Amino acid sequence: MSGTAATIFTAIVGGLIALAVAYIGYRTGRRQTTDQATVEHGQWLRGQRQQAYLAFVDTWDTWAEALQGLQQSWEPWVRAYEQGDRPDDPTEESSRLLGDAWRALRRDLERVELLGPQQIDVAVRAMVDAFREMRDVIAAQMSTGATCPRWDEWNPVTVRANTARLNFHAAAIETLRQPPSPEGESVGLEE
Repeated sequence: MSGTAATIFTAIVGGLIALAVAYIGYRTGRRQTTDQATVEHGQWLRGQRQQAYLAFVDTWDTWAEALQGLQQSWEPWVRAYEQGDRPDDPTEESSRLLGDAWRALRRDLERVELLGPQQIDVAVRAMVDAFREMRDVIAAQMSTGATCPRWDEWNPVTVRANTARLNFHAAAIETLRQPPSPEGESVGLEE
């Protein structure tokens, strides 16, 4: 009986060990698959972010340049309109330009905000605030016409806008250079 009991005991222990090894193999394989999926998602997200950030900066640069051009040509433009040399009212065209600029920026801005992370959201908010300041200076100038220029406010606003853009660029670099990991996004990006 002791030989039979030893055989049965050995078979039970062997079966338990086989079950334990199978369970460990299952958990390890599952974890490996989950880690791989997380890294692949992180790579996809990084690619989406890169595209969104580049599109946003490109749109920003285009419209910031357009607003700068509007500021530089404002007074001659208004004088030409007042003298009848220009058929289009500068305030109407400026309003249209400001509206087009905001719509274009908002489209790219929303995509950037959707993709995050939080430090990008903070940098984007600073850029939006700077754009609004530029828009407000132009709108104030539109209300006063060419006789009372308010461009002394323009240079500090453009400095803030350029600073906001540089801060966004730095945050984008930091975000995009963070390699995807099996743990997902690092805690440092979300703080």
